[in-house]
Amino acid sequence: MFTQTRSTLRRAANALASPLPVDAYLSMIDPLWSSSSLKGRVVSVAPETSRATTIVLHPGRGFGQYEAGQWVTIGVEIAGVRHRRCYSLTSDPKNSGGLISFTVSAIQDGLVSNHLVYSTQPGDYLTLEQPAGDFHLPTDRNTPMLFITGGSGITPAMGMIRTLIGAGECHDVVLMHHAPSADETIFADELAELAARTPGLTVNVAHTGAGAPPPELALTSERLDRECPDWGTRTTWACGPAPMLNDAETAFESVDATDLLNIERFVPKVRTDLGEAGEGGKVTFTSSGTETVLNGATTLLDGAEQAGLTPASGCRMGICHTCIAPLESGCVRDVRTGELISEPGTQVQICVSVAAGDVDIAL
Repeated sequence: MFTQTRSTLRRAANALASPLPVDAYLSMIDPLWSSSSLKGRVVSVAPETSRATTIVLHPGRGFGQYEAGQWVTIGVEIAGVRHRRCYSLTSDPKNSGGLISFTVSAIQDGLVSNHLVYSTQPGDYLTLEQPAGDFHLPTDRNTPMLFITGGSGITPAMGMIRTLIGAGECHDVVLMHHAPSADETIFADELAELAARTPGLTVNVAHTGAGAPPPELALTSERLDRECPDWGTRTTWACGPAPMLNDAETAFESVDATDLLNIERFVPKVRTDLGEAGEGGKVTFTSSGTETVLNGATTLLDGAEQAGLTPASGCRMGICHTCIAPLESGCVRDVRTGELISEPGTQVQICVSVAAGDVDIAL
């Protein structure tokens, strides 16, 4: 009855509110009511380390269901400019009271991450997009599982572990986490508490120091044998720094178990065997009339931002497709595959494309 009454009131208000639609007035009263611009209200901001923070949101109506481990695109306005980034959801979809959470690590010179970590306050509003991603729990949760994580790569794994425990399905789970030090270990206290009260959860945390880990903590098949002897038979999720993920791929290839390994990267895996396929060139962003010269290692997105433009972007690794723009002329190279794209009108993901000669693109 309430839904029907609200629908009737909405139609009546639309008739009276011309020329503005009723949604505009509803969003003025409460941004969470808007049906055209999905937002979330910050409920709490909790530090995890000196440079990592968990933000809990009350999402507006229309926010869809999600699987533990998926990510969401967050939008924040900084100095009048809307910026978008993708962050893994760390909340349990079934046991979080309708709230969602994500954890952000401030990175050096990271405009959005530093703003979220150090400037976000309860009561602020962030824009949301629908959750997405294939890095999540399977339907069959009785299989033994292994999580290999490093740094903020713990975030999707934490969402999955919380969900397994909340559903009483954490039967045989091993977490191998890597962090520079105890003080920089995200979720350190909670991980210890969960391991102490959950018989089916084993948590191994390695403090690797700054930079590359010492040889004894490198992710080799020998180390996996020591810490998780049946690792080659476990469904595995790995998320973290690129060298660690490359090592995980090598280890699982060595036992012909790559079908068990699920990887999520924070930056695209770039091919390095392409010779002189992309030497850069003059790039003209035709919509703005801006020109710049980029080398073959600078993405079109980075080049546009360096030139003072603010194109829409999200994941910055070719997943969310927020940053697509039509190619008008010239040739670009996809850094993940080495594919050369030159067909005018092709929608180019500028976060993973570099100039392979002179380029005109509609930005």
